[in-house]
Amino acid sequence: MIENESGTLDKRAKRTREISIRVNDYELAEIKKRNRGSTVASWLRGLALGVTPAKPVDPELVRQLGRLGSNLNQLTKYVHIENSVNAEVLTEIQAIRQELHRLVEISIEQSKMAVRGDNDC
Repeated sequence: MIENESGTLDKRAKRTREISIRVNDYELAEIKKRNRGSTVASWLRGLALGVTPAKPVDPELVRQLGRLGSNLNQLTKYVHIENSVNAEVLTEIQAIRQELHRLVEISIEQSKMAVRGDNDC
């Protein structure tokens, strides 16, 4: 093992050790399907070392969340300026809350479909 000056292992050291695993055809296909955007080796290394894999994000979902955040900021500014909350503001906040809930539910369902391998999302 390669240690640095303080006697501890250096996580930036060149990778010289090799690990092999055996898998069947089904397992190999599943590993390749779940690995997105990197080599199988770096993906498995990341999983083993506790790195949470990033999942692709729907750009439309990001835009919608941005619009909702902007609306909420405008409402917050209005409340601070007026120093009060009226029924119209409460109605808008409730609408934003419902839309956020809807978007979260859609995102969760799409994630479940992706895990199951459904391609209709």
